Amino acid sequence: MSEGGRTAEERLQQVLYRLFGYLPTDWASAIGSFAVRRNVHRNRPEILAGARRNLRIHRPEASEAELDAMIEAFLDGVGRVMAEYAVMPRFIREGRLVAEGVEAFKAVAGTRPIIAFGLHTGNWETFGPMFQHIGVPLASFYMPPAGAFDRRVVEESRAQFGVELLSPDAKGVRDSMRLLRQNRTVMIFPDETLDGRALGPLFGRAPHTKGNLAIAARLARHTGAGFVVCHSERTAPCRFSLKFGALFDLPDPGGKPDTLADVAFLNAKIEPIVQANIPRWYFLDDSIAPFAE
Repeated sequence: MSEGGRTAEERLQQVLYRLFGYLPTDWASAIGSFAVRRNVHRNRPEILAGARRNLRIHRPEASEAELDAMIEAFLDGVGRVMAEYAVMPRFIREGRLVAEGVEAFKAVAGTRPIIAFGLHTGNWETFGPMFQHIGVPLASFYMPPAGAFDRRVVEESRAQFGVELLSPDAKGVRDSMRLLRQNRTVMIFPDETLDGRALGPLFGRAPHTKGNLAIAARLARHTGAGFVVCHSERTAPCRFSLKFGALFDLPDPGGKPDTLADVAFLNAKIEPIVQANIPRWYFLDDSIAPFAE
């Protein structure tokens, strides 16, 4: 496709996205669900195959009908997340976000460095408006989407909620260390993929140093940061429970820190949550093949 063609396509996407912002919130979310489910069933059989393959691993006792239902829940969630960017500024005033554990989190935020582990369940972007609502400044590592339109939507959405974006490189790590040493909260996503393969959670694989779990462990060892696991659960088609876990620290290593041991420790904090929400996990269709150190 020519450069002009891409520009025209992006302009059309932008117009449709802006139109979504004028729709009632539930309508926009539902249209996103419908569009993604229809497109995947018609055009993306590899997504269906990947999700089914992984669900057989995660839910070996499930019947074919139960697997079908979980795949539909997965596609529903992906579609709704994409559409909800356009209407998310209304979520607080419409009472669509209920936070659990937020008072305990607010009591420690700003008093010490905190790494907030964001998980890709429910709609993880809802933590942006919630952090803004409770008055806690948030910085977040950010891997830009490949498409220019998707990148603009995500960046504009996070900017309007005051989220400071940290680049996924050495500069971002340096910036995060500076913020943590100022007793700020930095969000990092430990459940992630690279080239279609999940880096985290481990899902029974050996600990490795290739992903955000290892980066988070090293940041905590250098700054003394504690951890809070943050995950979103979709309690209704477009309503959410945002859960702030209890603050915890890496264990005393009793000598030189072992990054692989730290990765295993941190994985044990996030994997049960992802497993419990596996049909609504954004990376359900990605490979969980092992990584060699």
